[in-house]
Amino acid sequence: MSGSFIETNYCKHCNKPLFGRSDKIFCDSNCKSAYHYQNSNHEQVMIKNLTSHVRNNRRILKTLCYQGKAIVRKSVLDSMGFRFDNFSSIYVTGRGDVYYLCFNYAFSPKVERGIKKVVIVNRQEYMKEFDPWSFVK
Repeated sequence: MSGSFIETNYCKHCNKPLFGRSDKIFCDSNCKSAYHYQNSNHEQVMIKNLTSHVRNNRRILKTLCYQGKAIVRKSVLDSMGFRFDNFSSIYVTGRGDVYYLCFNYAFSPKVERGIKKVVIVNRQEYMKEFDPWSFVK
């Protein structure tokens, strides 16, 4: 008696036996998604998320700074989902004020009479000449 051997394929993610088409490699869309997420470049995902946060911050700053300069309470930015830890660059003025840039909009934290506020400005031409090594001793 000659027996026929049927090769069973297994899911690439969870290793369960596969049924159906002979070229099937995942048991369902969840395993397929999990497999590709697990094997994706996590650094690229992090960069994509960071860029998304900076773009959202820029959108918020643009909404609040429609005339070149604005001063708003920090709570307004918080309520709009602003993330203060995500920005694209830094500019330090000659007086030592620090501006955090979200592409072409900048914000600088201030405290006036115990109230946290944020100065928002459009990026100025002179901000492009920032030299971080000028602060190194």
